[in-house]
Amino acid sequence: MTKVIVEFLRAHGRFVRGDIAGFAPDVVKKWPAGVCVPYDPDRPKAGGVAVIGNIELDADGVRKMISDAETEFAAKTDALGQREQELADREAELAARERELLSRVAAEQTDASAEPEEAAAVDEEAAKGATKKTAGAPPKQGAKA
Repeated sequence: MTKVIVEFLRAHGRFVRGDIAGFAPDVVKKWPAGVCVPYDPDRPKAGGVAVIGNIELDADGVRKMISDAETEFAAKTDALGQREQELADREAELAARERELLSRVAAEQTDASAEPEEAAAVDEEAAKGATKKTAGAPPKQGAKA
């Protein structure tokens, strides 16, 4: 039994475009039209044509695709640069706000250390209030009644 050698023009089963294989003639006849052609080693291959999915592009089409990609890349690089600058500005603003907050806290601490008697009195009153039981409050855990 002779086999027919075919070249696949599109995907079929486990075969993809460009594969070459041999099958029984009755098997090849059952396949849909356009799946394969009889293999001819002398048939010229499509030179200068890139196949991307189902799109066929010549050299000019490929050059245009490359230039479009370069333009898009440049635009995204510019956008990234702008975002980086915005981030640097926000970091500088945050650092300034942190310095301002730290200076306020330091000023409050120096004011509090200048008046220790008043602060101690307030702390004692708060401690007394904390030890008083309010009516209806649940007992402290672990405390004996």
